[in-house]
Amino acid sequence: MDLSRIAIAVVFLACAACRTTTSNSPPRLAEAVVLQSRAVRAWDLVDGASLPGWIVRFEEPNTAARGWFSVRNAYGQEIGIVDSEGRAWRYRPHQREPEWLGSGTVLAGASRILAASPAAQLVEVSVEELAGRRSR
Repeated sequence: MDLSRIAIAVVFLACAACRTTTSNSPPRLAEAVVLQSRAVRAWDLVDGASLPGWIVRFEEPNTAARGWFSVRNAYGQEIGIVDSEGRAWRYRPHQREPEWLGSGTVLAGASRILAASPAAQLVEVSVEELAGRRSR
């Protein structure tokens, strides 16, 4: 009698230890194309005495028409983009899609994304200088 209880307990424990896992991949993943881009120009967004962030222009090699402007806060975090059509998009925490803020110039879009005043200005800096800021 005790052996049958032990056998049942062993079978029960063995079944309890089994786990089933599933994994999913995005549809048509095999057709995905990796695009490389590089930073080609950069600007500080200066708003009076403050520096709320900066903008980095990225382009695909040999295709200047395919590029965008990455808008970064003072901590270097990308919080939005301005695309090649002048549309400004801001990333919001816990949201899957970015929020469209409007269209216009890169300065206007970056100002909207960084909540800068209308008096804000762009001051060009070297891409290397920005890379140095991030490594500090």
